[in-house]
Amino acid sequence: MTSSSTSPKKILFLGGDVADYLSIGVFNGLKQLPGIEVIDFPEAQIAYKAYKNKLQSLIRGGGFSLFFMNDETNITRFHLFFDSLWKNEFDVIIFADIQNNFGYFVQLRPYLRRENTIILDGADTAAIYPYHGYFWKKIYYWFLPKAHKKFIYFKREFTPDTIHYLYFKLLPKFLCNILYSNKLFFPISFSIPEEKIINSLPTKVKDFPEHIVDEEIAKFLNKPTKYAFSSEEEYYLDLQQSKFGITTKRSGWDCLRHYEIAANGTLICFKNLNTKPAWCAPHGLIDGYNCISYKDFADLRTKVENLDEKNYKKLQYNCWLWAKEKSCTNISKYVLDILDKINH
Repeated sequence: MTSSSTSPKKILFLGGDVADYLSIGVFNGLKQLPGIEVIDFPEAQIAYKAYKNKLQSLIRGGGFSLFFMNDETNITRFHLFFDSLWKNEFDVIIFADIQNNFGYFVQLRPYLRRENTIILDGADTAAIYPYHGYFWKKIYYWFLPKAHKKFIYFKREFTPDTIHYLYFKLLPKFLCNILYSNKLFFPISFSIPEEKIINSLPTKVKDFPEHIVDEEIAKFLNKPTKYAFSSEEEYYLDLQQSKFGITTKRSGWDCLRHYEIAANGTLICFKNLNTKPAWCAPHGLIDGYNCISYKDFADLRTKVENLDEKNYKKLQYNCWLWAKEKSCTNISKYVLDILDKINH
């Protein structure tokens, strides 16, 4: 992915003060792009190194890999909303985690333009804003302005169920499958900082890491399913020593674990990857090319035992390249390039 020569220079990033992996990944990438000035409002504390000691223990998983990556800058956030929008001071306005931060969108809706507004939806639910069930339960929410009809809407957990929600679950599932298309929303995925991707493939000393999220596999291997490490360095070292990393669908299909495994030169083994909807993240993982898709322990064991060293190295290398493609800067470039294409 390459950034367009007409990419915006000044960006207002709204609502990044929550532990939303998608939003913080995009924010990290934007901070790395040359010629781009990003102002976050409110201050996205979990994105800054200065808040690591204060906040790390409050974040699920300890904030490994993605949070506390940036140095603080002396940013003035006073009167950012209306004064700045009236004066057209920003080239782009990005709404992070729209499901939880829709209040900013509602407040600023009269001042937004299609050509400079981006919506990020990193929620695990397939529903977009405001079509999730909790929006239906209060009459007040029925009249909220829609974001996807007027603006560029990036949806991570984008499945046929997304269509089902759009029609208030009244449309038959088979029609939802027919209408499922990337022309409705823009697919997007999690990302990982470039500095967290190893520079060369490591030597392996064991088959599997200590942390196994698939309970069936963990039982057979006698491994813990809960977090096994208190530090990111120990976690990464364990992955780097292991040939295969186990990952699964949890609340949603996409998970930072996929990217951590690949970034540390370990081959992704993804349970039931072949059943993932096409436009739902993660994107670009192909069984037998850069990962292994398995259905149960017996299937995984057979595939692992039949994989010779030469073919393992091919898959491992392609998996590592996949992690590089999913870096924070590449995903943020993708977001800005989509905006540029829409405007031209």
